[in-house]
Amino acid sequence: MIQTQMVAAACCAAILALGACEATVCAGGNCTCPSNQTCSFDTCTAATSGCNFACSSGATCTGTCGPGCNVSCGGKSCTHSVGAGSNVACTAGSCTITCEGSCTVSGSVSLTCGGGTSKSVAGCQ
Repeated sequence: MIQTQMVAAACCAAILALGACEATVCAGGNCTCPSNQTCSFDTCTAATSGCNFACSSGATCTGTCGPGCNVSCGGKSCTHSVGAGSNVACTAGSCTITCEGSCTVSGSVSLTCGGGTSKSVAGCQ
């Protein structure tokens, strides 16, 4: 059993090096996706506040967090749902963001506002 798990982990590590395996690179609520990888930031949920998501150059990132999150996307693609009081900065790639409450966004973002808010120049109000 242990030997099988070790082989599976080694295979995934080899595939990850080629950019074809989904990576989860979170320490608590702090998640950073390395360049040119695909990452699912799954340690946070819509009920988790204060998460920090960073998507590096060429990376594809997804995740959900609750109130007071900080999202920085410099990757190829970012798709996130954030809670009220969150800040999102998109400096590269395509960003698809859903704010469940008032939030601040900058850069080129496809934005959906929820929680009774509406779009403004700076995000959802």
